[in-house]
Amino acid sequence: MFKNLKNLSLLALIILALLYQFVCAPGIRKIRDLNRMYVQKQKDLETLNNLISQYKSKTKQADVIFAPENFNLYLFVSKTLESNGLKSSVSRITPVTENILLNAVEQHITIALEDVELAKLLNFFEDIEEKQFLTFGYLQISRNPQKQFFVKAEMEIISYKSNGK
Repeated sequence: MFKNLKNLSLLALIILALLYQFVCAPGIRKIRDLNRMYVQKQKDLETLNNLISQYKSKTKQADVIFAPENFNLYLFVSKTLESNGLKSSVSRITPVTENILLNAVEQHITIALEDVELAKLLNFFEDIEEKQFLTFGYLQISRNPQKQFFVKAEMEIISYKSNGK
């Protein structure tokens, strides 16, 4: 009777060990992994929400700011390029095109720069951003594979003038 009870206890212990090994342990590991993943996803969500709020606060513009009547977009861009030492890097520049809107005149100029140092390009961008009535229509910067310290940039700069009507 003791042998039978001993064998039965040993069998029950083996069954419990196997259940723990193949059922409980993987489940516990999955729960731990899910908890770690949940914490990471929460951090990612918080980071994304912060980035979204920063983007919204930076892109808020109450009204369109108009350029002064005597403002010449082509002249401003050429002077800014020259003051930043980028005049020799200009590969293409399109003349100013004007679109007449309801209460404003929209002016566009497209510039392509090649073999530009990033520091000079950033100074150029700062000069443009100082003028609150200038915006970028698009901006594309790509790395130069042959000259690793130079970039290529293509951009469209837009200004709005009051229509005066």
